[in-house]
Amino acid sequence: MSTLNKKENLSKRIDVALAKKDYKKTFKDTDSLNIYYRVGTELLAGLLIGAGLGWTIDQWFNTTPLFLLVFFLLGGVAGIYNLWRVLTGKGLKMGFFNEKEK
Repeated sequence: MSTLNKKENLSKRIDVALAKKDYKKTFKDTDSLNIYYRVGTELLAGLLIGAGLGWTIDQWFNTTPLFLLVFFLLGGVAGIYNLWRVLTGKGLKMGFFNEKEK
């Protein structure tokens, strides 16, 4: 195989790899709708689980709105914290805090 054929073959392989990379980049740009659904789900799940847990504890101890309010607020805080993690990209992988960023 001549040197010219090797260069052409390498050039074609590089073009194919770059085309695949550009395709993946545009595919990720259209993925933002899924992020909005996830944000809404995270926030709603925190509120519903907190309210349900508070209501259950209130029924158990017969202390009607006390634990419902407390756990509803804690669920809201947890939902907002999850929302922050999703939007900043933190917490999506194990060991998400990089010591070099600090």
